[in-house]
Amino acid sequence: MTRSLLYTAAGVLCLGAILSTTNLSTPPLNRIGIVQAQSQPQPSEAERMTLERLATLLQEASSALGSELGGSGLEESTGRWQFTVNERTVTVIADAESDRMRIVTPVVPADTLAPQQVQAMLVANFHSALDARYALTSGTVVSVFLHPLSSLQDTDLRSGLNQVVNLAANFGTSYSSGGLGFVPNGEPQETEPSREADILI
Repeated sequence: MTRSLLYTAAGVLCLGAILSTTNLSTPPLNRIGIVQAQSQPQPSEAERMTLERLATLLQEASSALGSELGGSGLEESTGRWQFTVNERTVTVIADAESDRMRIVTPVVPADTLAPQQVQAMLVANFHSALDARYALTSGTVVSVFLHPLSSLQDTDLRSGLNQVVNLAANFGTSYSSGGLGFVPNGEPQETEPSREADILI
């Protein structure tokens, strides 16, 4: 019995000595050391996207849509452009001061969603939505693409427009923004055929 008490007391003393040498007030992540993210190279002045250049590209895109995709002409106000693709309203919003832009189109009213559709959208956001996303705003499910304005390239804009329109059109079926998706192990796979618009710039 005495020997057991001695062992217990020795164990408590050792534990106390260990804890006293450990700085518990320092958060674990600070003790490990956090690797800072690499800063991305800034685009040159010639490569930087501006509101004026974005407006020109969107005018070209809306003109290229024409009657083939049921597109309409571009409506423009400061930092905001709107046109239709396959009878779907597409809005592009940009803010040079915040260096952000977004492409968005409404999908369905949020109050019409079934639980299975909510789950399907969340799964799609990881696997088949690619750079576009399903999101919720003002009681409406939308398809949206977000990007810094200054580093946006022509190909990024074209891809974003295509993905937003396709993701909205494929709601309830393939929930895909294009022909490529990713399965849980990271292997790319072809998704179900989707109703795709091809927006040329």
